[in-house]
Amino acid sequence: MNDTMQIANSPILWVLAGIPIVFVIVQAALFLRQSYKASKRIDVDLTKKQCNQALLSGMITAIGPALGILIIMVSLISLVGGPMSWMRVSVIGSITTEMMAATLGAQAAGGDITQGMDLIEMSTAWWTMTVNACGWLVIVVLFASKMEKLRGKIAGGDNRWMAVFSSAAGLGLYSGFSSMYLVPGILEQDFKTVFAFVFSGLAMFLMMKISTKFKPLGPWSMGIALVVGMVATAIIPI
Repeated sequence: MNDTMQIANSPILWVLAGIPIVFVIVQAALFLRQSYKASKRIDVDLTKKQCNQALLSGMITAIGPALGILIIMVSLISLVGGPMSWMRVSVIGSITTEMMAATLGAQAAGGDITQGMDLIEMSTAWWTMTVNACGWLVIVVLFASKMEKLRGKIAGGDNRWMAVFSSAAGLGLYSGFSSMYLVPGILEQDFKTVFAFVFSGLAMFLMMKISTKFKPLGPWSMGIALVVGMVATAIIPI
């Protein structure tokens, strides 16, 4: 395990992980330049001052969600190493998706991400995280222009039904993912695991209620729920 984590955090991996991140930065710079160019069009007509204010507002608004991701990313770093975590979240930005992909990759190689991995299990987790993102890119290239028509057919013109459909799909996905740990925890009377789920679930429920009134807390909900679950499980003497 120690040797695996040494490789996972080796200097060469930091260099390799930095290459796609350079492309992300360049892409962001190109988008920014094109935005400023588009602001001069007659049908847009924004001043440079207005563009700068919009950019500053966006940067400030992004701080909250970024810090929420950072909290959960600490867990991902401890499992798959700093370079891979840094690269994956910088490219995709969905920490929960990356955590799930790493878990499934480790399981496919016969390992358990929570128990430490050997090099084969770790590399399989890395490949799963990377290949998992490729599907999104292919879908965007081939079907992005048709997504609005598909959404209309699924929702039937009713946006409320689309919201219910999306929520149900997400609930089923994460329930199935969680049951792999919760059900064995109950059957084997591993109350630490059960309490982690209970306290995290209660924390997430409370955060959802609170964030309806204080919307800036919304992006922090999952990170806070994760921390509450870990802390509560650690301090309960079982």
